[in-house]
Amino acid sequence: MRAKIPDWLIYLALVLLIYGNAKHKATKIDTPDSPPELGEMLPSETPRDERIIVAVERPRSGIGTAFAMSDNGKWMTARHVVDSCDEVGIDVGGLKILRVNAEVFSNSDTAILTSSWRRKSLAHDLASQRQIGERGFFFGFPQGKPGDAVGTLIGRNRLLIRGRYRSDESILAWSEIGRSRGLRGSLGGLSGGPVLDKDGEVIGVVSAESPRRGRIYTVAPSNLKGKFSANTQKPTALTLQSYGLEADRLRRERRIAQVICLVN
Repeated sequence: MRAKIPDWLIYLALVLLIYGNAKHKATKIDTPDSPPELGEMLPSETPRDERIIVAVERPRSGIGTAFAMSDNGKWMTARHVVDSCDEVGIDVGGLKILRVNAEVFSNSDTAILTSSWRRKSLAHDLASQRQIGERGFFFGFPQGKPGDAVGTLIGRNRLLIRGRYRSDESILAWSEIGRSRGLRGSLGGLSGGPVLDKDGEVIGVVSAESPRRGRIYTVAPSNLKGKFSANTQKPTALTLQSYGLEADRLRRERRIAQVICLVN
């Protein structure tokens, strides 16, 4: 006759199983992700850099992303997001759009928005040399909704913009390795958003994408020097597990916001 297992022993086994599973999950979350395989340092720009040609069509209403670049009401976005707009605004939440003034730069795909609305700036690192294989984290509003992407640095290209205006500048090329859950298709609307390194510091501005090749292109750090105020905020390190939470926090604090371009 088989002996009956006491109820208390069954309960104890269940408790130990639940505890062990919870501990395993906690350990998995708290364990840092494996560091990326890094290659050589990013080489300097050369005449042999691959050309990426982007045609900018006639001005039309659209959306993009901007981020606080100083503590006194200045924001950065991409030039092609706000160039030739009749009105530019920042979504400050609560169905309110704040009208801002836009200053575009002719030598890079960047623009500065000036407003009376002050938010804490994002920390930046425009001096450190970048390394092939390092991760970049892209925050903003792809397709007009909160979303993010992750990429690895693969090299330096040259962006040639043609159409209603012309520009020629060095850009960084990233191979996309991940994005927000449920985000499929184009990353349109992420333009103007920041790319942050593993330390959580801005190292570029999203400028273009190539969905077919899985590429994201960003303004090179050298083209951003002199535009930012001194760092006043302490950055938060980013991992593959944590970057989504940090992106949500920055959007919730409206340090990363949506830009609206209106063309009459």
